[in-house]
This record gives sequence, structure tokens and C-alpha cells, in this order.
Amino acid sequence: MIKLDKRKLLGPLFAPLSRAKHSEISRMLVATAWIPNQLARARYNKPYFAVDISSSKGLGAVISEAVLICNYAEKNKLLPYVISTNPLYTSESGKDFIELYLGAVTRDENRLRLKPLRFRTVWSLYHLGFEKHMPISIASKLFWKYFAPKPIITDLLNRILDNVPGRMFDLSIHYRGTDKVLEAPLVQFEAYERAILNFQTKGGRLGYIFLATDNNDFESFIIAKFPELKFITYNLGSPKMDMSRGRHFSEMSPRDKAIESIINMFLLAASPICIRGASYMSAIAKLINPGMKTVTLNRTHWDSNGFPEQEILEEEHLEADR
Repeated sequence: MIKLDKRKLLGPLFAPLSRAKHSEISRMLVATAWIPNQLARARYNKPYFAVDISSSKGLGAVISEAVLICNYAEKNKLLPYVISTNPLYTSESGKDFIELYLGAVTRDENRLRLKPLRFRTVWSLYHLGFEKHMPISIASKLFWKYFAPKPIITDLLNRILDNVPGRMFDLSIHYRGTDKVLEAPLVQFEAYERAILNFQTKGGRLGYIFLATDNNDFESFIIAKFPELKFITYNLGSPKMDMSRGRHFSEMSPRDKAIESIINMFLLAASPICIRGASYMSAIAKLINPGMKTVTLNRTHWDSNGFPEQEILEEEHLEADR
């Protein structure tokens, strides 16, 4: 049974069960069996802190966790070495995809002997006193220090931004549909329309807008509502739309999935303000450009208390109180 069918079957029970699945107790129980092996690997790898983010998850989640890992390493005077053999983004089993698109141009040969710790969620390392949050200002510095884009990404970005006045959009929009409903309530299309109109009412100038979405109906809706605006999107391929699966679970090639996702993150960040739903993709845009303002239109089923979503919402609340 596909995930959305389960959600329909469970009805009002879905949200509390989802919270239970993502609770601290549940995550800790899953990770407990790994502790002996994790401790042995951590000792073997010193002075490096080597971690493999190996589970199947969206690229934004991978980056957010990678930054947290780097923060732990630096605080403990270790050298971070983060790879991801996430099978969604590599066609070769056991291959690190991060180094193809982000980070240092060369890798230290000494790292070839390392035995990375297994990492599925932040609870995989809870026994090390691993922090699940950090300030976005510090996270942004760590991102640019360890995961700056390589030429394969920057060349594509430059081609797009060279055609945008000032190389900055007036507004960016992220609408995630499909399986995002498993993590947060879907936002009505009209809520985005109202948010754009509110931006204009407050004097926001609109000309060029970057739109990232996996929902063709939303794209058609918002373009029809604002025909005078120039909407720019970036997609590689047109996977068959299965509303129970995100684009990262589609039949697109791993390479196209990775490049599409990274490019969308950077283009969402190329704006002074982003109208968004709770999602790692637009949350990473905030790490790329911490000065960007956000307008978040929903919350996750577990109260948006993860990194960096929690601080994004706290900043919005402070802005609203001014």
C-alpha cells in the first residue's frame, strides 16, 4: 500500500502516529543497536570525524545533516569528513555523491582508509552528545566552508542568473506537493496567492520570480493569477507524476535529481524573500543566503521543531512582532 493510501486509511490518526514515529524515543531505540560499532569506528577514524549519510532521503535533508555533522566535528576539534551513499543520488552502489557537486575540489588521500559512521537521522549519533540544532548564521558559514558548489553547479547557475536583472529575483516561491503531505499539511494554492498580494501591498516590487515546485497544477495556477510576472523554473526531465512520491523518488537519473535539487536551492536563495511551505529545500536556501527573509505557510506534523526549520520560524515571529 502506498504512503498516501495509508494516510487516507488512518485519517485523523495519521498526524499523531507520524509524531510518534519521529519521536526521540522511537529514534533512539532504532539507533541503540548501532552504538558498539559506531564507537569503535569513531575511535579508529580520529582525528577525522567521518560519517556516511546513507539513507534514502531528499537532498536538502542530506545537506542539513551534513552541516550539523561538521559543527559537531569542529566543536570536538575533529576534522569533518561527510559523504553520502544515498542511493537516490548515485547510480553506483556505495559511491559518495556529495563530492561530485559540492565541497573541496580535492580530497585528502588519508581519508580513503576511514570507516565512516553510519547515519540515518541525527539520532544515529545521539550517544556522542550530538547537537540537533545550531544557529543559522553558523550553519551558513559551515555550508560555504565545506559544501560550496563545484563548477558543474556554478556554471549552470551563472547561465540562469546572467539573464536576471542584478542576478537576483524579486521573489522566490517553493511549493512542495506530492509526498510532502506525509510530513506537513498541504497549503491551499490561494494561500500563496494571498502571500504574493500581501508582498505587493507592502511595496514589494515584482518582476522576476523563481518558482520551485513539483506540482504542475500549482505552477499553472500561480502563473495564471499573475500573468504580468516573469516566472522562471528549473527542472531536468518530466517524471511521471505519482502523488505518493517526490521527484527524488521518481525514475529520473540520480545525476539529474542531484543537479536539479541543488540548482533549485541556490535559485530559491537568490532572492530577498522566499514564500514557502515547510521543506528542507527552501530551508537550505536560507543557509545559502541567511539574509533572505521567509514567509512559511504551514508547519510539519511534529511542530516544525527540526533544524533549521525551527529557527526559520522563530525569525519570522520576531519579524512579525516588530
